[in-house]
Amino acid sequence: MKIYPLVVGILVTAALAGCGGGGGDGTAERNEAASTQEVARKKQPPHPAPGDPRDSGKTATIYVAMDGWDSAETVSMLMAERLGYFKKKRIYPITLSPVTPKLTIPDVVKGQDAIGVAHGPEVVAARDKGAPIVIVGNVLQQSTAAFIWTKESGIKGIADLKGKTVAIPGLNFQWSFLHNVLTEGGLSESEVNVISVGNDLVPALLKGRADAIFGGSAEVEGVNLASHGQEPVVTPVSELGVPDYDELVFVARRNIAESNPQLMKDFVKAVAHGAYVATDKPDLATKALVASGESDPEVGPAAMEEQVKATVGKLSDSGYVDPARFQHLIDWMYENEMISEDYSVDQILPKIR
Repeated sequence: MKIYPLVVGILVTAALAGCGGGGGDGTAERNEAASTQEVARKKQPPHPAPGDPRDSGKTATIYVAMDGWDSAETVSMLMAERLGYFKKKRIYPITLSPVTPKLTIPDVVKGQDAIGVAHGPEVVAARDKGAPIVIVGNVLQQSTAAFIWTKESGIKGIADLKGKTVAIPGLNFQWSFLHNVLTEGGLSESEVNVISVGNDLVPALLKGRADAIFGGSAEVEGVNLASHGQEPVVTPVSELGVPDYDELVFVARRNIAESNPQLMKDFVKAVAHGAYVATDKPDLATKALVASGESDPEVGPAAMEEQVKATVGKLSDSGYVDPARFQHLIDWMYENEMISEDYSVDQILPKIR
């Protein structure tokens, strides 16, 4: 699996910028994206045209937009590659990590990448804005997002965040979720300073840029903080009024998914098989993550091992997204004015799943 740690696309249009953005104008991130785009293009062959190359006996090369570093949350993909599950299905995935998770869905919409790894609520919001995308499977089948601060901070609950700084990755839905959680906790958003830090949640907390982080997980950021001698206090969003949902899913442009149903199914099945083995053999999954070369450089092997052990039980070993549960997420987001339309889950979960 080739991995280019470069961003390979820019936000598509102002209308679609909301698919994965939020907070601040994102100028620095877009400038970095633009500056590296041409370099990435020179290293990549042209994106393959729609159609399954395997029908003519070839291997299908699939560009996959990740949501950040290789991690315990996406280790099932590494396992699928390490154990030859992609190869058996004649699939050659090339994963591409953007400098910010805001760019994943726009890259898929643009057609730069065939598949993207995105958060379930992010996909709901993007589809509401008209993004022509569908979900073809899931990676992480339970919500893991949480509010995290350290015991040393003295923060006891949401009310104590008044006047404090909260760091979030910066996806649109995270701003909406945070607003909802703060409101339920008796605070207005104006009473909290919110900053967007991309994938650098832990550094923001450790370096004093933030007093708390929102959108990370106990299994990844919590473990990472503990490895730095901190005592994290973690409150999952499921305990703060947010319904459970598929944290990470695979998305594709609708036309690509519908014209290549078997390719999508085989890709998801390979990853699901990788999740099954990772759950059974977390030590092997840890080795795959350490060897990937694209994991967070600030996380050592011991912490990675703990992250994997804490996460594998939430990996999807079927790739199946429950329509009823996902519909509940859509309904909840509409009821809380996070999206403009309470649309049917059938619009985002095609029959190819």
